[in-house]
Amino acid sequence: MACLGASFTATAADTTNNVTELASRPDYREWTVGVEAGSTGAGVFGSWRFYDYLGVRAGFDYFQWTENNLSIADFRYSATARLMSEPLTLDIYPWKAHSFHISAGILFNENQLTGTSSGFGPITIGGYPIHFEDMGVLNLKAQQQLVNPYLSIGGNFFYFDHAHHWALGGELGVAYTGDTTVSLTSSRHTAAIDAAVNYEQQKAQDWVNQFKWFPVLKLMVTYSF
Repeated sequence: MACLGASFTATAADTTNNVTELASRPDYREWTVGVEAGSTGAGVFGSWRFYDYLGVRAGFDYFQWTENNLSIADFRYSATARLMSEPLTLDIYPWKAHSFHISAGILFNENQLTGTSSGFGPITIGGYPIHFEDMGVLNLKAQQQLVNPYLSIGGNFFYFDHAHHWALGGELGVAYTGDTTVSLTSSRHTAAIDAAVNYEQQKAQDWVNQFKWFPVLKLMVTYSF
């Protein structure tokens, strides 16, 4: 009986605390910090909801990946891809008491791909084949535009506590990266080699020009206060 009474008392106390938390919980909390991971890499962010329907947000994401046999046009590269970006957005909240928001802003894009040649077939320039061993070391560098328009939607899926401090959220969006700048150079220089390098640089440029839109998909763990 004593144990049962203690259990009822504890349950009643928890219920009272929950009701108190719900009564004192605001429609939203102004400040949010969090960690995130997704298609732009892993990183951190912070946001300030300065008005019922408006807020601002900034973050930093990073990821690096290496591929020893990446094929681009006629070349195979030992390549490293670096994803590094900093979004800066204005967040629009259609509902005062909801975390769902539409974000519009810019993505500072420092993504780049670098690589050195690891083999390719002969290239015919002016009717003459040029072989790998004659080309020297080839160095590739591709960089996306620094400033990209950015649009997304996001919000919290659920909260870990009644006070709505801790939450799991997500974001889905896209950035327009435009034309990527491609540079291809060789350690050897002759008229034939330079012509071959220019020819392959244009092919690499055509390949990267397919990718003008960068999809953004993120999961976030946040703390609001």
